[in-house]
Amino acid sequence: MTTICYGIKNSHEPNLFRSFLAHFSDLDFEQHIVALNYIEVPELVKKMNVPYKVVGRHYGKGKLRKAFGLVMNDLNYILNTSEFDISITHGNTYLIHASKMLGKPTIAFTDNDINYVNHKLYFPFVDFLITPNQLSISRLVKHGAKKDNIIQYDGFKEDIYIADYNPDPEFMSTLPFDDFVTVRAEALQNLYISGRSRSIVPQLFKSLRSKNINVLFLPRYASDRLYARGYSNIFMPPKPINGLDACYYSRAVLTGAGTFAREAACMGTPAVSFFPGKELLGVDQDMVSQGLIFHSRNSEEIVNYVIGSKRIKVDLTRSKKVKQSVLAITQRCINELTT
Repeated sequence: MTTICYGIKNSHEPNLFRSFLAHFSDLDFEQHIVALNYIEVPELVKKMNVPYKVVGRHYGKGKLRKAFGLVMNDLNYILNTSEFDISITHGNTYLIHASKMLGKPTIAFTDNDINYVNHKLYFPFVDFLITPNQLSISRLVKHGAKKDNIIQYDGFKEDIYIADYNPDPEFMSTLPFDDFVTVRAEALQNLYISGRSRSIVPQLFKSLRSKNINVLFLPRYASDRLYARGYSNIFMPPKPINGLDACYYSRAVLTGAGTFAREAACMGTPAVSFFPGKELLGVDQDMVSQGLIFHSRNSEEIVNYVIGSKRIKVDLTRSKKVKQSVLAITQRCINELTT
């Protein structure tokens, strides 16, 4: 029996891999997870009811810290990951390296075409790289991927798990208000974000308060909590929540990174990205050009957009097709790598 090991390193990935876990469980695969000790990841993985280990941690921003963390986490993953036959990750460098060191095949997903440094660290070791077709194959190859190992699908990674999403009817009972926007701060510790970048969340909070708009604030780092000090219209959940529920029930979603905005857009919720990088991801550029995401770093522009926006009704038929396509691609890759 084939055993799959999933490497989860970020907060959106438990939702992403639920569809894989259900699909391959029906096919009698053994499955388990290694989870990075980073932001909400361990608590979200714990809710998945799948065997897991918390292995490694985030070492912060800065090239020296990143390099030291890479070595330490690689060793931890090699020594502490349970037996498996194939690994599947959304670009988890540590599990990809461990897979190669242990002589195991690995499949990686990514929808990021600008994280050059990280790509150079794991693209060369991936047996199959699966991406949305908005990403340039020539750019992926420049980043270290092997052209013959790249497989692309039509859609967004968020389609894969939104296809099966059912809103939690109890979610609103956990909040102190009925009408709100959700805000998620920038991922300023990522290497592809300039060290000179500063968060616009403090300005956003001032602009939202001036319009009497309530805020569900989901801090990314512990230091982000300081932004909300002194505001009576801001609520921070005491424990990690399902971001899809926040997207579904929000008046709008405002985020400094891409995934949360794309999740909201796929649900028909007004979505704003205030991503601070010089270049948007290809998938985000596509959604901006379609009018599904509004991008700005100006707090007044963002709040005016929110006030003038309305939710649209979305047919999930497309998302379901994307999900089935990606699962079929993954299954073919597993069959090729394990037979």
